[in-house]
Amino acid sequence: MQNEEKIICPLCRDAVDKLVYRFHFDNEKTVIDKIKADHPDWSITDGLCGRCLDYYHVEIVMAQRLLPSIGPYFPVKSVDDYVILPTGLRLDADSRYSGKGITICFIDSGFSFHPDLTSSKNRIRIAIDITRSENISENIKMTTDSSAWHGTMTTVVCAGDGYLSKGLYKGIASSAELVLLKVQDTEGRITTENIVKALEWVLANHLQMGIRIVNLSLSDDALCAYKDSPVDLLAEALITEGVNVVAAVGNDESGKIHPPADAPNVIAVGGADDNNQLDRTNDKAYHSTYGLTLDNFRKPELLAHAIWIAAPIVYNTKEKEEAETLFQLLSLPDEMLQKELVKDFSKTKLNPDILEGSEPFQQREYLRNRIQSAKYISPDYMHVDGTSFSAPVVSAIIAQLLEVKPNLSPARVRQILFTTARRIAGVTPERQGFGMVQPRKAILKLLQKEQVWQMINSPFVNRSKNCIEFVVHHDNADQISLTGSFNQWAKDILLMQPGRDGLWKIEIPMLPVGKYSYKYYVDETIWLEDINNPYKEPDGFSGFNSILIIDPSLN
Repeated sequence: MQNEEKIICPLCRDAVDKLVYRFHFDNEKTVIDKIKADHPDWSITDGLCGRCLDYYHVEIVMAQRLLPSIGPYFPVKSVDDYVILPTGLRLDADSRYSGKGITICFIDSGFSFHPDLTSSKNRIRIAIDITRSENISENIKMTTDSSAWHGTMTTVVCAGDGYLSKGLYKGIASSAELVLLKVQDTEGRITTENIVKALEWVLANHLQMGIRIVNLSLSDDALCAYKDSPVDLLAEALITEGVNVVAAVGNDESGKIHPPADAPNVIAVGGADDNNQLDRTNDKAYHSTYGLTLDNFRKPELLAHAIWIAAPIVYNTKEKEEAETLFQLLSLPDEMLQKELVKDFSKTKLNPDILEGSEPFQQREYLRNRIQSAKYISPDYMHVDGTSFSAPVVSAIIAQLLEVKPNLSPARVRQILFTTARRIAGVTPERQGFGMVQPRKAILKLLQKEQVWQMINSPFVNRSKNCIEFVVHHDNADQISLTGSFNQWAKDILLMQPGRDGLWKIEIPMLPVGKYSYKYYVDETIWLEDINNPYKEPDGFSGFNSILIIDPSLN
């Protein structure tokens, strides 16, 4: 239909591209009955928008206990009360585990002590301003410093307990304890020097503070080989010490991967967009950075949600004042609205037209439009986007894994996350690495394994024995073969030998200098890339080939 008129949903009154008139899910009668109960004048022939349909479908499914609860006290009374789905619900995270007993260190611009981190229980162990080398734990409870925005959001997305939302917007690691390191100086800069100081502090204090995870939703401006980057070398040193390091890759599709995300063993996280829906067929890539590092490592390795993320509005800010004002005005009866609008107008960014001759219903429409454009969810929360928030989601999932199995090494954590991730259909492997993180599947995989994983250096070019050693872990295989460009991709020649604890190994004679592609072929049906090898390239079939480089100068 070619016209300029807006299509208005008869339920939420939003302008939309199209309306839905047909229902395809099994419990359609239940959903239709629920809609009619809330809107007696509505009929199927009126249609409704996809967001309203999703809202009622989710509500019905939750009532049938097929999805986890979002909190017993949250008043879902209308479609607009459920604007943003909680991240844990969207990822189907296992709510039995919340990072209890695990400490996560955030290196970020700055922080405030948000109620979601402190009111039920103060879980902030220490906060340090690295730029001044001083403990600031007592001075940032409700800071007005603009640097507090970013760090407050990343910490609450990861580990908030949903105190101000009555449990709705709870982070996946809602019981974890936090160490906060502020690295933005008084001039608004985040320098290499201060990131290095923060990582050095963690390296010196991680045992004393019990730090198991470091989250960096920032990057160093320097672009160099990882062995020339002090940030990357410190990140790798922490990983050697048993600390998991997670970094955001950034939000520029045409950009470069910077430290620390470019380090070989740092888990680099890109973004996905699920359109704020539970139907996984809607998943697509977010505009995050991806590609080869200067060392030819392909990043990112994982994706997590990077848009439609519920995050806190920081206290003592103009945004907080406006959000509170807008929602308060929207709750007023018509006879009070005009007077209060005039009184509180200066606290908002509303268009002055709202004060001149508008009817109450028009004024309410102005208020709703401003709430939507400012991305406010409630007086206390807004929705945000960026891989800065994807990384804390992965850090939270790692905290769950460590709660289940505290002795996990960073190598084992990577193996679990990478082998349980789900690739998004229609997204090139270069953009998504191993795919979308799946927390419940990762925990299930961990609970099924009792052996302790040992870090494996594979493939290992053994000059003393003049051979190359490959080791792969697989618990359930009956046969694994090594196949690649060095043997014309023969599937049944280089059979690996099984060993204890699900380890398979093979040694092949030293290869001539050059670049080789390879994979593992499991039970004559499944192709596996080598998750222990950061060098890879697209295989042309929505996956990767692992890369082996034989160069005497590199060994």
